Amino acid sequence: MKDKKFNFKLKTSLRTVILSLLAIMFFLGVIIVYYATLFTESRDKIITRGELKAVTNAEQIDKYVSSGIDTIRLVCYTLDSMIRADKSRDEIHDYLVSQTSSVITITNENTSGLYGYIYGEYVDGTDWTPEEGYVPTERPWYTEARANVGKVAVVDPYVDAQTDTMMITLSKTLCDVNCVAAMDLSIAPLQKIAEESVGQDEYSKEIILDRRYTVIAHSDKSEVGKKYLSETDTFGKALVDKLRTTDGDYFSINYGNAEYIVYAITASNDWICLSVSDATGVFSQLRSALAYTIVATLAILGVLVFILIRSNRRQAKFEGLGIHVVEAFAAAIDAKDPYTNGHSERVAEYAREISRRYGYSRRRQQEIYMMGLLHDVGKIGIPDAVINKPGKLTAGEYEVIKTHPALGAYILSKTEEMPTMPVGAHWHHERYDGKGYPDGLVGKDIPEEARIIAVADAYDAMTSRRSYRDELPQSVVRSEIENGKGKQFDPVFADIMLKMIDEDKDYKMKGQ
Repeated sequence: MKDKKFNFKLKTSLRTVILSLLAIMFFLGVIIVYYATLFTESRDKIITRGELKAVTNAEQIDKYVSSGIDTIRLVCYTLDSMIRADKSRDEIHDYLVSQTSSVITITNENTSGLYGYIYGEYVDGTDWTPEEGYVPTERPWYTEARANVGKVAVVDPYVDAQTDTMMITLSKTLCDVNCVAAMDLSIAPLQKIAEESVGQDEYSKEIILDRRYTVIAHSDKSEVGKKYLSETDTFGKALVDKLRTTDGDYFSINYGNAEYIVYAITASNDWICLSVSDATGVFSQLRSALAYTIVATLAILGVLVFILIRSNRRQAKFEGLGIHVVEAFAAAIDAKDPYTNGHSERVAEYAREISRRYGYSRRRQQEIYMMGLLHDVGKIGIPDAVINKPGKLTAGEYEVIKTHPALGAYILSKTEEMPTMPVGAHWHHERYDGKGYPDGLVGKDIPEEARIIAVADAYDAMTSRRSYRDELPQSVVRSEIENGKGKQFDPVFADIMLKMIDEDKDYKMKGQ
């Protein structure tokens, strides 16, 4: 008989262990799939943002170069007419002089003027005299124009010896084919485009390369003029090598200890606009969050398995574990932040009282109490460094924080015995006016339980001490909830909370 009892207990324990291991594997699978989705979404956002910047920059470059091309075409049209009318060299020189001041104005002083090769001689609209040995017909502006008869040739950027600025030359053959008119155009505006595109974003770079992979504009001005293709062991070289072997519009590149996502698009004259985003911070935070979530989940499931084995129970229903296990779970979550210790239990108490006054049955009151206890369960996946950060969160850190409602809903969605349990975790950060997250629900589209927990959560947040401030006075708390009616809070549940505050003359409700 004793052997039979022992074998029965052993089989029960083994069955519990097997089922628990399957549950652990399932939970880990759900968590990994969830974070894989987050990685993909974060990557897609970075790619979309890079595409927008690169396309916008390319459009601005095309517009700027096109304006110069239109200008030289108009000048050449007049010069063609003068050549056909047998105008003299001096008359053509006078025309170039008169038009030089005009094109300088039209281009916002981004050109030094007009010049050309007319009737076998160099003619300059600024009366600049070339140095001895200067042969116009051997200069790139002349040879490129002759190689592209009838079209405006865009000569690759070079550093102007007189102004020490990066310039391009626009040149075109005239009607007799031998004569050529040209205009230098500064690409300083392209540098401005690159710098303004980045703004204050320290995690991105905007780069414009010519067809030989020389930097003609860069958000970091010190990079301008570098020949990335001929460099060795530099980020620029790695970037160009990857670019030349990639067929798509975007790619990833690892350099040093950083991970970058690059979006590339071709602009005028086969120039390349690159939007480079440093994704290291975003991805590392997600990886840290994944590690925290897995460790915390294993720890919690390990405790539950231990309880199941000790109790020799055949089924591990959520209610069967008891409210004290759930309370301990909530306390473990709150313990991640010493300033919010006890937060979940207080929110649960306030939410239960609001639901009681609203007319919920005892069973529903208990359900919303449980929802309140576990409304922040998703924070098990948020790194302590983010939760406990005393200063302002970065954009990446805030995006990580905003993942906790969806993660909490994922975890609680597996409690089949209480299918409504994920509601509070999923939508307690929604706002009545639709400006909340994660889904931006509006008004009564937000489940009642989540609207109740939202008011209770806000009350406890204001009446608790934080790392950056003390608890707020009761009058301020009341005013904030009053002002939030119809905006952040459901007016009905906000009024119930206001009545609770008014009854609490000595401000004893806070921190219960």
